[in-house]
Amino acid sequence: MSIKNKILTSYAIVFLTIILMILFSFDYFEKDIKAGNYFSCGTESFNEGNKEERKLFKILCASCHKLEKKLIGPALRSIEIDSISLNRYLKSEKHQPSFPQLTQKNVDEILNYIK
Repeated sequence: MSIKNKILTSYAIVFLTIILMILFSFDYFEKDIKAGNYFSCGTESFNEGNKEERKLFKILCASCHKLEKKLIGPALRSIEIDSISLNRYLKSEKHQPSFPQLTQKNVDEILNYIK
């Protein structure tokens, strides 16, 4: 193997190592965010109180609703409904899909996140 090929091989190995380190660092950063180890710049949606509310919204509502604009369903910030009525509606057959597993506390958390 010539010197030129050895140098090119060394550069390729260093380049691939750097790329792998960058990719793995993103994975660790994402795990830190999911674990709650992150810096907050004062935004309400990332503080400890809204963690469960945000999680419920993303799991149950975000596939059909956005907060500010219509997606499949209406924009949720524009609705005016109390938590008891919303709980009944989400468990009924009128809402597709229905969510019979939701508790009143879950519905309250989702409403708190929406507002």
